Amino acid sequence: MPTYSHSQLSTYETCPHKYKLAYIDKIEVETEGVEAFMGSRVHEALEKLYRDLKVTKLNTLEELLNFYHQSWKKNWNDLIQIIRKDYNAEDYRRLGEKCITDYYKRYYPFDLGKTLGLEEYIYFPLEEEKSYWIRGFIDRLTLVDSSVLEIHDYKTSNRLPTKEDVHSDRQLAFYHMGVAEKWQGIQEVRLIWHYLTFDTEIHSSRTPEQLYQLRQATLELIRRIETDRQLFPKEGPLCDWCDYQGFCPKRKHLITVGSLPPNEYLNEEGVVLVNQYVELKERKRLLNEESDAELAKIEEALYAYAQREELEAIFGSDHVAKIKIEMKEKYPLKGNPHRKILDEMVKKAGKWMEVSDLNPWMLARIIGRGGWPPSLVNKVKEFSTVEESRSITISKLKERE
Repeated sequence: MPTYSHSQLSTYETCPHKYKLAYIDKIEVETEGVEAFMGSRVHEALEKLYRDLKVTKLNTLEELLNFYHQSWKKNWNDLIQIIRKDYNAEDYRRLGEKCITDYYKRYYPFDLGKTLGLEEYIYFPLEEEKSYWIRGFIDRLTLVDSSVLEIHDYKTSNRLPTKEDVHSDRQLAFYHMGVAEKWQGIQEVRLIWHYLTFDTEIHSSRTPEQLYQLRQATLELIRRIETDRQLFPKEGPLCDWCDYQGFCPKRKHLITVGSLPPNEYLNEEGVVLVNQYVELKERKRLLNEESDAELAKIEEALYAYAQREELEAIFGSDHVAKIKIEMKEKYPLKGNPHRKILDEMVKKAGKWMEVSDLNPWMLARIIGRGGWPPSLVNKVKEFSTVEESRSITISKLKERE
């Protein structure tokens, strides 16, 4: 049966092309972001804390941090990527240490409920027909007072979610679906997020109606995934952290040339072509600006010459420039505060239909013809402004026989 996870569905929502690479082409990548690496080490330490408690061994904070540091050292490798260049590996290691320390001090001696599962695997049908299944791993599952089931999830994100984010979270709601019927006598399921970098605990829950709506929305998303034949890449704020950049048509050239030494980078074909293109575009822009400025000067000279010599046509060797300079009355357009007053005045005078819904051009034309009472014309003209209108029309001269 087709099986999906929250992570899988989220990958499609973030970038359909990444979904294709990871889940259809099944391309495995060796790189890993330092944030994910640090999160894994913190999860391991907290898993050890509760796993040892099941056999009545309570680790001291020092023992837990020693385990964390050893795991960090053992698993660190050159493929761990640090995108934020203002920080280094030691900064992230200390952040993970702080997460564990804050958590330990907040919940010591860890006796709030009975741990039923750590990294608990869930697998359940999304609907009655059992066409689609959901899978996942719960960080910690706890039983409180024999009737309350708590789903705990550890986050090392540097972003605290909004209330809307929490109440619409799909991951823990899936876990709720997966465990609700697994134990007898459960009356309440609590969803609890531990945002470790903020030393903050966030609670939520889901009603049967909310879970039903989530099932329907998830089925719709799955159908969208399965009918998507293009799976185009989608750029977003997380692209810099994507492990599949080397396979993405929008990013792989950046990754390819990013590792080249300067002399090879500047000679790489794509880099050369883009640099040449930008240089030519800039040269063209500057040339156009220069041409526009020169053209404006010549236009002003033509207008001045035409006025001085009282000309309406100026002849060159092959073309004629027809010069038109006139004063035009202009009336307020829609949006101008005076336009509404003018509208009402023309309507009261019974002239509304003559000016085509008070078309400013038509109004000026009709007033110019005469026929309106002088008193109305004078009132209308109070709304007008007079502006100079100039134009140059170039025509090719006919060849002389």
